[in-house]
Amino acid sequence: MTVRVFNAGAPGNTTRELLARFQRDVAMRAPELIILWAGVNDRLYPGHTLELPEFEENYRELLERIEAIGAEVLIGTLPPQFVPYLVEQFPGVAAYPESPAERLAPVNAFLHTLGLPLADFEAVVKSRPIGEERESYLRNPANSGVRDGLHLTEAGAEAVAQCAAAAIRNYALPTGRIVCFGDSLTYGLGLRRETTYPARLAELL
Repeated sequence: MTVRVFNAGAPGNTTRELLARFQRDVAMRAPELIILWAGVNDRLYPGHTLELPEFEENYRELLERIEAIGAEVLIGTLPPQFVPYLVEQFPGVAAYPESPAERLAPVNAFLHTLGLPLADFEAVVKSRPIGEERESYLRNPANSGVRDGLHLTEAGAEAVAQCAAAAIRNYALPTGRIVCFGDSLTYGLGLRRETTYPARLAELL
């Protein structure tokens, strides 16, 4: 069977933007499987953040739309960030009363309650140091020459793709037409197109 994997990631997207472009970027591609990886911007992107009730409502609406087009879904947990670099990029993060980890924890808890096929991308990123070490899966000066702390290295994208591929096999999900739907983590900000997680996933299945 021919595997086709579409990268439908867009930097900065919250679940509001995902809902707005669902028909154009997802439904029109007639996918068999959608990998939904969203929520970081909803909780951390200054000026765009949503309160948890709206995030959960939007996320459930996305799941309903996925079901309505007859596709299956694999959801992804949200990874941690290296906070010093995150705050350099987005100083408004420092004004939140909670830490980034505290803002994301309820989202990951919510995802685990849904009872859906799940790829634990959070665990993948946490399996390496979250800091300035070269081996980190988050971009930093030692591994990519940038003070990022949020987006994935090529090795990180490869590890996420392997996690997604394993989950697809474990849950016996379809592999003919897959849409990877999400934000800059899916898009692969800072990566060459062929090294993003959707591109690597296509080669692993």
